[in-house]
Amino acid sequence: MAADLLALPAGECHVWWARPGDATADLDRLLQADERARRRRFAFAADRLRFLAAHALARLVLAEYLGEDPAALRFAAPCRTCGEPHGKPRLDHPSADLEMSLSHSGDRVAVAVARGVHVGIDVEQVPPGADERAVIADALSPAEQRALQEVPSAHRALAFLRCWVRKEALLKATGHGLAVSPALVTVSAPHQPARLIDWQERPAPTVHAQLSDLEPGEGFVACVALLTEANHRVIEHHGAGLLRAAATCRPGEVRGRISGHVEEEMLG
Repeated sequence: MAADLLALPAGECHVWWARPGDATADLDRLLQADERARRRRFAFAADRLRFLAAHALARLVLAEYLGEDPAALRFAAPCRTCGEPHGKPRLDHPSADLEMSLSHSGDRVAVAVARGVHVGIDVEQVPPGADERAVIADALSPAEQRALQEVPSAHRALAFLRCWVRKEALLKATGHGLAVSPALVTVSAPHQPARLIDWQERPAPTVHAQLSDLEPGEGFVACVALLTEANHRVIEHHGAGLLRAAATCRPGEVRGRISGHVEEEMLG
């Protein structure tokens, strides 16, 4: 009997969280050849594991929504500017209307999925003793710089990263990435609900951007951006169970064996 599909209604965005340590080397078999090649190019084992966890989780989640073998899914990553394959990854599927975005930092990997809506996600670890002063001019607009100066110095690095993940998530959703200077994009002050204030680069996005701060756990900040006029409900899930269950399956048996392993737990 076929396993039930996970539901992703229109008007919802699902964010899936995991840790790199939830993945094992066995999951490498789920990746396509170019993904495996990219993973091997990372110099450090920790970076290779983060890449594997994020890309395997994306495949497993999308396969659960589509009812397909995660290893059979194909992705393309065309650059918005030049067309070369180093842009935002997207599902290359003839009938699926699923949009996705990946991010990883430190002990967190994240996958955001929405139906028929461009989505971007960013997560950043807050390093101890971080000093944001060297990058403020390149990363923040004048209005954001003024807002940051009002934050007590002990909390300024966290406030800076709160602004940064909002910008990065938005630029991922639009597909611009860092081709648009983050200093030309202004978002709300760190202590305010996330929203886009101004976009000085032209042309500006023609669709409303919904920004939602996330709960990645202590020591991390994250945001998801959706390009849509309709308000979307953002739901966060834990994906460790999907990764662990997939690691115990033989090739070709993943789909149908991992349903029911979605865990609702705090990352902490």
